[in-house]
Amino acid sequence: MDIIKFDEMKKTWFQIAKNYGADVDPSFELEVHKKLLNIFQVGDYYYYIFNTATAEMEFVSDKILPILKLNKTDDFNVKYIFENVHPEDKIRFIRNEQKVTDFFNNLQPEQITKYKVSYDYRLRKTDGTYIWVLMQTITIQSTEDGAVIRVLGIQTDITHLKTDNKSSGLSFIGLEGEPSFYNVPIDSSTLPAGRELFSKREKEVLQLVLAGKSTNQIAEMLFISVHTVNSHRKKIFSKSNCSSLVELGSKAVREGWL
Repeated sequence: MDIIKFDEMKKTWFQIAKNYGADVDPSFELEVHKKLLNIFQVGDYYYYIFNTATAEMEFVSDKILPILKLNKTDDFNVKYIFENVHPEDKIRFIRNEQKVTDFFNNLQPEQITKYKVSYDYRLRKTDGTYIWVLMQTITIQSTEDGAVIRVLGIQTDITHLKTDNKSSGLSFIGLEGEPSFYNVPIDSSTLPAGRELFSKREKEVLQLVLAGKSTNQIAEMLFISVHTVNSHRKKIFSKSNCSSLVELGSKAVREGWL
């Protein structure tokens, strides 16, 4: 049964790659450092490059070894992920990926690299225990007709942030002015209207606050007054319904606010 489901999963990835084969020219500029800045981490993490046209991992960082207790990075591949997803999360994992394919197939070609996908699930380590991982992916190579070819993925261990043992849902985070879609129902055929919780300036302040910058430092970096920074901070905590910096940081990751 799992083999059949895995084959179906590969077909999903081939669909998002629009059936481009492995011969797509891999010589492209990876703005990895720029992309990483768009993804906030609050735990141990590893990253990888996934080729949707071949359904294969082309690169896996060695940060994965101590997290999943693997002997070598080659042990981490799509089959490993599929076989070690928690049984209670497997169907949701498949439906999330199918929803991601539907979403990207309905974007304009120029929008493909402007969305980050985010959802979490439980993954088994080689010692038999499970961790909650927050999976965030962003397209780093696409074709002129909008086929997704290569994806940069980052998986963060957020076990220490999970208090209810429930999934945070599937979200599509818009970058460069694109609208965001949070907690998208995976069984719906349409997406809700884009809704941004914070203004552009509030997002800038939020990112600096979570980076550990003081009010005075933020004021200097953004060329605004200390009073304005404090005003933004109050609005951020009010809009997010958070009472502490730790709560704000964990919620920012779950909801994809950065």
